[in-house]
Amino acid sequence: MKLKIYITHFFVLFFSYSYGGINTKITKTYTITRSFGVETRELTQSTFVNYDSQNKITDSTLYIHNIPLSQKYDYINFNDRKSLKKLEGIERLMHFKYDYNLEGKLVSKDLYGKNNDSLKWREFYKYLSNGKLWKIIRFDPSKVHPNNKIDGLNPEDPSNMPWGETYSYDDSGKIKEHKEFYAGYIIESTIYNTDSNGTLMVEKENFDPSLMIKKTFSYNDIGEVEEIIDSRRGFAFGSKSFEYDKFGRKLKITYYDQDGSLEKTSTYLYNNHESRKTEIITDPSKKLIRRIETKVNSKNKKIIEATFDGKSRLIQKKTMGYNKDGRLSRVHDYDMLKPGENGKPILISIITYEYD
Repeated sequence: MKLKIYITHFFVLFFSYSYGGINTKITKTYTITRSFGVETRELTQSTFVNYDSQNKITDSTLYIHNIPLSQKYDYINFNDRKSLKKLEGIERLMHFKYDYNLEGKLVSKDLYGKNNDSLKWREFYKYLSNGKLWKIIRFDPSKVHPNNKIDGLNPEDPSNMPWGETYSYDDSGKIKEHKEFYAGYIIESTIYNTDSNGTLMVEKENFDPSLMIKKTFSYNDIGEVEEIIDSRRGFAFGSKSFEYDKFGRKLKITYYDQDGSLEKTSTYLYNNHESRKTEIITDPSKKLIRRIETKVNSKNKKIIEATFDGKSRLIQKKTMGYNKDGRLSRVHDYDMLKPGENGKPILISIITYEYD
């Protein structure tokens, strides 16, 4: 049996710092509460995103701040409980790490839990020869079957390729088996056979139990995304197809469930004169589910997002602000169904953005 191995990508880790752009972006989310006419703003979560010299994300960390009161304070002397000591009111929730290839394309993303050594999942990005994204594979290394681990390959070694594939052929040159491996683990394999007419056919597909999700992208003749299929271990559990106008703007996104039945449809309308885009979301019977209107400024940056329910009632409104460099600086979120003082909408959350 002949064996061919195709190495498709390899790791390149960046540890440089940004000089021309930003080093870090900090996002803070505040919840707004009111009691007896007094407004209180509490920081509930924050995200720190770090960038390299190419302005690519190297890692990001999400912290939560609204941990229980019992975890924010501790008695200095528990026996007499005379005084309380305030603890650090912050807890790390998750941490992402990103890696790129020599062409600057994202090839892997890792999610870690509260402890940096607690790897939750790994995600790999495969590209077509024209550079278009082809697949996204996510799996949990802790659940990989022992038989699917490639001997002698350390998945934590950054010099190893993030993904590759092997093809096995019989003596007549026909393909017998195709394997896809990611960071030292065989995640998918396909066994082929021929029918009585000599036609090649898939005999069996094998998927490692660690596989969580696979996204597959297909494109039209001019390179626009035409369809995205979500699957797990060979079974599609959802997909969406795209339609565009002559300017390359989205006209429609059609969503399908695991059975291929229509789930919902998003239709887009554009008003260039008012710099407004409207997304109309309907169910299979064409009944309105939701309508979202977005307005942009002269630099085509979103400044208002208004959401209407199925009865065309305005239920939520978001406003965006930008700093002098044109970067997003804040998002205000309003509950439009609950009028506040003097009929003004109630502010329910604030998100701020800081750049270093």
